[in-house]
Amino acid sequence: MNATAANPVLTHYQAPYRASLLASLMLILTLLQGTSVTLTLAIRSPLASGTFVSLVTNLWLLMYLFATASLILTQGINWLSWLFRYRLALLLLVAGTALSVIWSVDSTLTLERSVHLLGSTLIAFYIGFTLPLNRILTTSAITLGLVMLASVLSALFLPALGIEDYEGQLVWSGVTASKNTLGFWAAITVLLLVSLSFWRISTLRRALYLALTLAALLCLYFSVSATSVLALISAAVIMLYLYTAFNLRLGMIPMVILGVLAATLLSLAFTYINTAELIGRSGDLTGRGDVWAKTWQLILERPLSGYGYGTLWFPTDESVHIQRSLTDFSWTVYHAHNGLLQVASEVGLPLAAIAIFMILQQLVELLYCQYQRQQPGVLFVLGFTVALLVSNYSEARLLVNRELYWIFFLALPISMLQQITLTTRQTVGKKGPFTLPLSIGDRLTRSREQIIKRRTLKQRLIERKKIAVINQEEQQNQNSASPLTDSFGQGLFLPAPPLKNDDDPAHQLTSSQWVIDAEPELDDPFSAYSISDSQINDLPDNHTQNHKHDGAALKRKMARRQRKEG
Repeated sequence: MNATAANPVLTHYQAPYRASLLASLMLILTLLQGTSVTLTLAIRSPLASGTFVSLVTNLWLLMYLFATASLILTQGINWLSWLFRYRLALLLLVAGTALSVIWSVDSTLTLERSVHLLGSTLIAFYIGFTLPLNRILTTSAITLGLVMLASVLSALFLPALGIEDYEGQLVWSGVTASKNTLGFWAAITVLLLVSLSFWRISTLRRALYLALTLAALLCLYFSVSATSVLALISAAVIMLYLYTAFNLRLGMIPMVILGVLAATLLSLAFTYINTAELIGRSGDLTGRGDVWAKTWQLILERPLSGYGYGTLWFPTDESVHIQRSLTDFSWTVYHAHNGLLQVASEVGLPLAAIAIFMILQQLVELLYCQYQRQQPGVLFVLGFTVALLVSNYSEARLLVNRELYWIFFLALPISMLQQITLTTRQTVGKKGPFTLPLSIGDRLTRSREQIIKRRTLKQRLIERKKIAVINQEEQQNQNSASPLTDSFGQGLFLPAPPLKNDDDPAHQLTSSQWVIDAEPELDDPFSAYSISDSQINDLPDNHTQNHKHDGAALKRKMARRQRKEG
């Protein structure tokens, strides 16, 4: 679902982009870490060990440091000014989360998880500011597709790793942490691979995408994740609607009608089709209503501050007592099963409102780019955002650390705005609406280009000045020609000697170089050809003889013509 075939600018932007190899490797590592592939292998694979788990955690810390150092070295501090201008809500949200350590029921745990949240956010900034959107999407498509293929193989040939028992039912979890994680990223992989299949790519690559799409569909079905199915349907309908409206260039009224039709179809599907039962689940989404009710009670007890980031949810063996002391759950609840409820319960309603504002801001940016600055991949970014928001209806995937949900939610729009800015500069020649700071390397390259342009212009001006001087000298030479006049003031013009060595025989004038430049008067037809005796004496001997002979012949010829006319 892309408009590259109809827009040569978009096709040009899909050309190979010079991106850092380290940045691409960082993206691949983030995909594996953020989808919990490495952690799953450290816990459930035959290589599982405590050392492996510690290695995964330390790898996250190294990624935080690398992202921070790379941002400072490549972008300077301009990326911070851009964030303050266009992501102020996000900065306030992250800062408020870090400050929740002051009122947290477990300050140490909040501080630890706030560091991981800040580090995950920095990784998102690094990916968004460093890699172009088309590179992120193509790399992610291959990597996530291989993760889906590995999940299929693990479920078939290594069930201890790829299959889990969920309430007495065997479901696929693959090489990810849980069935819901596998289901969501399977849905996103389907959207991504199908979207890229409409790009201008080779037949072999399109066949590869379709094969990986089949693996992702198998993972989605056998993971038995109702929320992921809802997210896929919602995102696909909206992407199809926007793709149709854009390519058909519909007006306002047809777009509204088509939008209402799409919304009606979604409402009917959610109302009359029990999606959960279609995949073998109960319609109450496994008792999430009880969790929502208790979470709302916790919010009302601390509406402004919450209980501190990371203290209630995703409990460990050391922190599970906090949840048990505040709730009456008979089982360990790992998250609030709703993104906004979880944010409000941990950091308060004011920061939850800021989170809603940030989400709306990014949706406005996506719609603007879709209709005003259409570029490759924008439609998928919008689809991913919709899928993530729908999944937060029954899962908690906002403001989570060390997860690809949060990293992609921040990185994809930033990379999209960078792509819009670069293409606007190339085609329009001016800054776009969301101008990103230039990196240090880009600024040095631009400075070198400007120096080369100034030197080239200076050289051209010098050469033009030299040509002007030569032309001026030639004009002066022509104006300084001395005329040979007769006794009546009419005469023969002789050019001035050339500005060369007169002693050189090659530079001496010949008879053919004497120019007659005078208009004869009607009263005296021979005056133009009359040469005074003094001027004839000044001429060289050979030229004098020639001109005497020529003058007598002309006089005889003109006399004969006059007699005939008389």
